Amino acid sequence: MDRCFQEALKSLTRYGNSFGAAPQLRPKWTEQLQFTIKDARLEPVQYLWFVGDYASYDPRVAGATCAAARVFHRAGLDFGILYEGEHNSGNDARLAGEEGLFETLRDKNLRSFAKAHFDEVFTTDPHSFHALKHEYHATNGARTVRHYTQLLSELILAEELPLREKLGMTVTYHDPCYLGRYNAIFNAPRHVMAALGLDLVEMPQSRTYAYCCGAAGGRIWMENQPAIKERPALTRVREAASLRGVRTLVVACPKDLVMFGDAIRKTGLEDKLEVKELSELVEQAMG
Repeated sequence: MDRCFQEALKSLTRYGNSFGAAPQLRPKWTEQLQFTIKDARLEPVQYLWFVGDYASYDPRVAGATCAAARVFHRAGLDFGILYEGEHNSGNDARLAGEEGLFETLRDKNLRSFAKAHFDEVFTTDPHSFHALKHEYHATNGARTVRHYTQLLSELILAEELPLREKLGMTVTYHDPCYLGRYNAIFNAPRHVMAALGLDLVEMPQSRTYAYCCGAAGGRIWMENQPAIKERPALTRVREAASLRGVRTLVVACPKDLVMFGDAIRKTGLEDKLEVKELSELVEQAMG
C-alpha cells in the first residue's frame, strides 16, 4: 500500500484528521478573524458550518476559509462550528475501502452533532457535503444539508448578500466531482459568479463531464504512480490556461484549491493563471 496513504489512514484513526494534527488545532484558523465564531455545542445557531479537514488545517486554504467566514459574518448569518468536536467526514476513507474507519469517523461526528443546537448544516467542502447528505443517517434532526454556494445563491435571490461592486473579470470554473457529477449542483455556483459580474468561459469538459482534479478517493494522500504520465490537475490547468481571455480558475472546494495551486506551479503557468476559491471573490465584491 502507498506509504503516504498509510500515514493518512493512521492519522485519521488516531487524530480524526488526515494531517496528523491535534484536534485542538482544528479551529486555530479562527484566530486570524476579528470576530468570534460561535461554538454550536455551547449556544444555539441557525446554521452549523461543517468546515472540513483541508479548510481547517491546510495553510494553503486558510485564506479562503477566513474569507468564507467573513462573508457569512457580513451577510448576517447566525452560524457556528463544532471547533475540536469536528472530525473528518470519512468520505474519502470510505471510497478507499476503509468502511470501518468511515463508520468510526461518522459516529464521532454524530455524537458532536447531538451536543450541538442548530437548524441546518452547510459546508464549504463538497466531499463532506456528499457524506453528510447521503451517508449519515442523521445530523441531529437538521432539515437540510447544503453546500455554501447554494446558501449564497439563496441569499443573492433574497437580496440579502451585500454585494457592492461588479468584478468584471473573465474566469473559468471547475465543477467539483462531489458537487457536480454526484449531486448535480451546477447552477448555484454559476448564479453566484453571475451576480459578482464575472464573465464565465466554460471549459470544454464541464458540468457532468468535468475532469476530476485527482484528489478524490484518497488520491490526494498518495504519491504519483510511475504509470501515470500526468496527474489530472495538470491537464486541467493547461485546459484552463488555454481559454481566451481567462486568467482566473474559480473553484468551490478546498482540495481543488490545493490541487490546482500546486499544478499551476508545476506547469510554470503562474504568469498566465491563478486559482481562486469562490468565497474570496464574493468577499472582494462585498468591498
